[in-house]
Amino acid sequence: MTITRRWAARSALTVAGAALALGVVAGGSAFADMDLYKSGSVHSWRTGSGGVAAAQDTASDGNDAYANFNRNYPNKSGYEVRTISGNGSTAYSPSGGRIWDMQACVGIDNWPDDCSDWWTDNHAHG
Repeated sequence: MTITRRWAARSALTVAGAALALGVVAGGSAFADMDLYKSGSVHSWRTGSGGVAAAQDTASDGNDAYANFNRNYPNKSGYEVRTISGNGSTAYSPSGGRIWDMQACVGIDNWPDDCSDWWTDNHAHG
């Protein structure tokens, strides 16, 4: 059974997450080699060796922006980081193990969500 853990951001949490991410970048351990966009509405990426995932809302469409991801392959536990604060807001996950797979999504009310293909790091997804 797959467990999904979710993190949602409002303004104060977004600011705290941004400060964390800036600290990771300033420390020199940041990388953004897993960098996804979907429908002009969401941008997601992973940063740092501490396993931080980010999702940014890039559209004024009223929809949530989020990223699905997993850590510590071959563990199949799923995670989600979501911003619900509108265009320009960014949510960051707590740090953790290495992020192996990621998917950028737009949460659309009363319709199926619109998600990118999974970006998979060095193993078959599934």
